[in-house]
Amino acid sequence: MRGRWLLSIVFCASLSLILTLQLRTANVLHPNYSIDPWVAVSEPQQRRMLSSSYGLFLAFFNPHSDPQTIDKKVDTTMNLSTIRPFITPIKVCGRMAPIPHDIDIRTMNKYEECPLLKNPPEQTTLLLLEGVNTFGRMGNNLIEFLHSLQLARDNDAVVGVMMGSWPMHLILDMWMAVHDGDFAAWRAFMEQSFCIRTFDSLEETEQYKKVIHMETRDLFMYRNKGPLNQYIEFQGHIIRTLFRSYNNGIGLNMRKQPVKDMCSVLNAIFGNEQHSAVYSVVHSRSLEGEPGLKLLGRIANKVGCDPVAALDMTPEYVKSILEPRGMLEHPILFITDNQRPEILEKLLADSDIGPNIRLIPEEASWVGGDITLAVMADVFIGNPASTFSGFIAKSRVSLGYDDNYLFRKKNDDGKWVDVCEKIRIFDHKVMDVMA
Repeated sequence: MRGRWLLSIVFCASLSLILTLQLRTANVLHPNYSIDPWVAVSEPQQRRMLSSSYGLFLAFFNPHSDPQTIDKKVDTTMNLSTIRPFITPIKVCGRMAPIPHDIDIRTMNKYEECPLLKNPPEQTTLLLLEGVNTFGRMGNNLIEFLHSLQLARDNDAVVGVMMGSWPMHLILDMWMAVHDGDFAAWRAFMEQSFCIRTFDSLEETEQYKKVIHMETRDLFMYRNKGPLNQYIEFQGHIIRTLFRSYNNGIGLNMRKQPVKDMCSVLNAIFGNEQHSAVYSVVHSRSLEGEPGLKLLGRIANKVGCDPVAALDMTPEYVKSILEPRGMLEHPILFITDNQRPEILEKLLADSDIGPNIRLIPEEASWVGGDITLAVMADVFIGNPASTFSGFIAKSRVSLGYDDNYLFRKKNDDGKWVDVCEKIRIFDHKVMDVMA
């Protein structure tokens, strides 16, 4: 009897050791995966993640994990689904995204299989992204990339990307850096992440049934005609895929130059407190005067928001958002195109706002760092007529942040209120081609 008891102990101990080694092996394969999805999440963070007001969002989301960059050595034969239990909640610059982890995992499970990539080329339609010319600035280019993936999905096509073309430069400067010069591993990671194919020459595409060539302007103008919830779900999945692999200053971009750190602005302002700092971001984008007024005016006609408030960013408007949320006691970061310096001057002169305005150091400011600063803020105030503001707001919705303020007006009592749901930043009926 005693022998059986000892044998049971030995068996259980051995089984425990084997399982531990297997789990550790999984973590070696991908050090950003963790056994416990709540690892390093404080109780206040857990409560916040579980209590975020997602009534309208829960049906739309489903994503992935928490890496800062691509692993230095990616096992290109590894099936990500085999290590799904080890994927941790999304964390950017040490700040936990509020999106519920189960929704994140469900969406990733839905979109990661890439069934069209398994079809023979002669049975596959290819939407080819090539060249380096783009339509508009960074905000437009991000829309063009997101629209290309949506267009291909809507038409049962595969997105093909020429190496060195505009999408590669757009992405690698901020996300998914190449490590150790291992472009083969990086290409496999990129193809699996976005369900795309990469090519070195046009000759490689000749085997496909059909190759569609589109100007980036046409990609920008594309409008998905399917249900809004499905559009939000897929677009949110792509955005989360980007932020699961944000650049942290390690690795190379498409030009084989060192990448910058997406957390550099947060670090320059908050230092070691970047993971826990409470702050707001105001994005002031004037859009070259009259064109900006017309663009915001068209959005205002559709949803009823104020036609100038998001352009003027007056102290009254900013305070109407921050004061009820207790955010006037915390830093307020100001991002601007510098076309209307009087906006910042008025905010600095305000007795409630001015003392907490923080300016981004010129040497630290760059587009990727500014995006991360705004995306991870506790409160974001932006201009819906700006594609830059729009990408930030879409990223925040995708990551589970509810405190996004772009569509506001004064009600009959003279109080500023939201006029539509946060998810309308994805709605073509509201944002037209900028959705």
